[in-house]
Amino acid sequence: MRKTLVSLIALTGFAPAAFAQMAGPAPMGGPSGMPAMTSVGEPAPAAAPVAVVPTPPAVAPAAVAAPVTAVAPVPAGPVAAAPSAAPTAGVTAPAAASPADAAPAPTAPVPEATPPPPPPPPPAPTDPTAIALLNTLETVCMPSAAGGNLAQIAKSAGYRKSGENFVFKGQGYQFTILSNAYNTTQCHVDIVHAVGTEAPGKAMVVALHNWSAVSRGWTLYKNNKFVQGTQEITVRSWEHSADGKDEGLVFNTLRKADGTPSKGNQDTSMMIYSQTKTPG
Repeated sequence: MRKTLVSLIALTGFAPAAFAQMAGPAPMGGPSGMPAMTSVGEPAPAAAPVAVVPTPPAVAPAAVAAPVTAVAPVPAGPVAAAPSAAPTAGVTAPAAASPADAAPAPTAPVPEATPPPPPPPPPAPTDPTAIALLNTLETVCMPSAAGGNLAQIAKSAGYRKSGENFVFKGQGYQFTILSNAYNTTQCHVDIVHAVGTEAPGKAMVVALHNWSAVSRGWTLYKNNKFVQGTQEITVRSWEHSADGKDEGLVFNTLRKADGTPSKGNQDTSMMIYSQTKTPG
């Protein structure tokens, strides 16, 4: 696009094994001192008298553990730690944390900021020359650069044929659309207009800028002034790429090298619009 404009301008736990331990009762003998039986109904011979020896006090046998029949399986997972001993005297146990200390208090959600409203659209132009120029841009230049027939489009917009060109005269201005026989993607309009008391062509420049940059988001590509030969040239240009096409808009005002109007009490300017398909 910029190349186009220049030519126009000049991104574990473990699972413990369950076990069963069976402990049977210890074998029991007959009571001490009881005579043995040799046969049914026949007493055994009398035993010789036995000296009585005092026996030491009997020692109570150790308690026999109750038989274990089964051990309930311990669930897998970490073994719970034994409870800690109670605090000793004189030591104060730490106070339990209150629910307020355990978790922060919930905060109220912050409402999202409301985006600012879009700026109001720019005011419509009131200058007759600026109004006529925007009308020519939209009804003649854009459709003809897109491939329309310039002669037919210009005629329907009120232009009359003058040689190979097309002329429209209004109060205080004249537009001449040059033939596009050699470049159908461009629309070139020569403008003769009143000088005015401010910058040359100011009303038209403001109207074109509001139309392209403010209302349509085009990029202001150039806004400068220079002297070339015997002419002072003020250049404004805008560019835009979207929807498979590149568009460019140029507005130049031409004066003498010393800054005076090129035609006495009239200024001369030109508007060029181009439209090309985006490569690929």
